[in-house]
Amino acid sequence: MKISRLVILSFLSACSALSLTAQEVDPSEDLGRLPESFSLETDSLLNARYRDYYAYSKKSTTRDDRSSKTSDELYRSRLRAMESVIPLPYNPVVREAIEMYLGGGGVLISRMLARSSMYFPIIEEELDREGLPLELKYLSIVESALNPTAVSRSGAAGLWQFMLRTGKVYGLHIDSLVDERMDPKKSTEAAAKYFKDLYAIYGDWLLAIAAYNCGPGSVNKAIQKAGGDGRNSSFWDVYRFLPRQTRSYVPFFIAAYYSMEHYREHDIRPSVVRLPLATDTVHVASRVSFGDLSRILDIEEEELRQLNPSYRKGIVPGNNRPMVLRLPSAVAPLYEGKIPLLASVAEDAYKEVQEEAAQIKDTPSKSEKKKSSSKRYYTVKKGDTLSRIAKKYRGVTINEIKRANGMKDTKLKPGQRLVIPN
Repeated sequence: MKISRLVILSFLSACSALSLTAQEVDPSEDLGRLPESFSLETDSLLNARYRDYYAYSKKSTTRDDRSSKTSDELYRSRLRAMESVIPLPYNPVVREAIEMYLGGGGVLISRMLARSSMYFPIIEEELDREGLPLELKYLSIVESALNPTAVSRSGAAGLWQFMLRTGKVYGLHIDSLVDERMDPKKSTEAAAKYFKDLYAIYGDWLLAIAAYNCGPGSVNKAIQKAGGDGRNSSFWDVYRFLPRQTRSYVPFFIAAYYSMEHYREHDIRPSVVRLPLATDTVHVASRVSFGDLSRILDIEEEELRQLNPSYRKGIVPGNNRPMVLRLPSAVAPLYEGKIPLLASVAEDAYKEVQEEAAQIKDTPSKSEKKKSSSKRYYTVKKGDTLSRIAKKYRGVTINEIKRANGMKDTKLKPGQRLVIPN
């Protein structure tokens, strides 16, 4: 991303134009397309998935009478009193965003309050380590509704909705079994680096936030159209030139921040947290499935999935390098004592895979059957039984194998060569 930053920093524009202040936003301007997080299923605490984009309009959006009665001056004074290094202006667009979050009885914010107790401590720790404003944590609400397994229509994933390419640029490991975009800690580390890069480019947090949504290229075009330059422009200077979705993105960030800070004044209460807040991590040094972990550690498999969303197939692939597994604090101390048993399970699973591969190898293809219409052979391995051998060859019974080999009983010896009837 550093190379692209040099490209981004190269844009210049010396023209000047009338700017749009935060208070001068056209009251008739609507919010455009809502963040995808507004269309999340909220019945499940952590496993909601994105639905298709749904274009909300003012008419179809449910308002809550209590929030609608809040005066502009009260909203403005509350925002002004909130301690933040990121500007929190108030205007009709921000008001509408606030009322969308608080609408419907505040169900969405109630859910976000519950989830935040699990994820905000992780996010705050990483933001603080990088010297970034802690307020940026509220962007995760706009991005994913604090759902680490959220996947958008365009393929963005995780709390911070990284696309695959951007995630890899910022050091996230993504393959068929592991997707670190869905790891709350590692994805936040990547998001923090991205925020730092964007702020270094613009020197304005609201522009950096806008660029996080639509990309630096779109923000640069908006700055050029507004007749400004990168280090002297503000979000509201270029507001009308940004993509429609991005024009709503910053107001929704301000609205999420307000709603999470002032939910009590709107008679909203947090939902019940259904996952253990006290967790610890262990290192897994062998490949093991959630099913085996569930059975050996006596923990629900679904709980393992929710605590470890980056393991996309329910498998911890620890053979090549130790992998981190998050467990409830009450369960984590038991893990070390179960390592031998887990290793044994992993070894058995490996043998099973090898046996399946051998079965495929020993089972002739249709073309091979045509070439060899007379006989086929199988060499007995340690642990083999006639029942197991018969299963390897569909349509062949134990009695047929016995007859083909003149066997009076079912005893087998390793190395013994059997004729398998066609």
